[in-house]
Amino acid sequence: MLCQPLKWKTTSVRISRSRPCRVGFAEPPSQQATRSLIMIAKCLQNLANLVEFGGKEPYMEVVNPFILKNKERMIVFLDQLSNVKEKPPSEDIPVKSDPARDLATLHHICVTHLPDIQSMAKNQPALKKLVTVTEILTKHKERYAEMIR
Repeated sequence: MLCQPLKWKTTSVRISRSRPCRVGFAEPPSQQATRSLIMIAKCLQNLANLVEFGGKEPYMEVVNPFILKNKERMIVFLDQLSNVKEKPPSEDIPVKSDPARDLATLHHICVTHLPDIQSMAKNQPALKKLVTVTEILTKHKERYAEMIR
């Protein structure tokens, strides 16, 4: 059985269209299990959107009491989720930063993994710039090391 993507959405909350067999199931669920998971997801989606089922899906109206019972709790949850406290001003937080050391560390990591990055750059053109910069910095580092000897 092929896993079918979920095919619903709303303007407020959109349920992922992941196929169940691609989200950690060892084997594809049965058609009955897939249908049950879809119904649960629809119910949770409507609860998250604070709407009841209506004429479009009358077979789902049996879930409306659950939605009504939990609507207030969902509102509180969404309010808590959306009310992020202000961050303290950044000057109050001491941050130790050494950009030169950080860049040297990044360069070291890139040099260590350069063969892998070069291999991946064949399929991912954006990585070509990383390879080029790493190679240029390595040459500069070698020249500098020769100069100070």
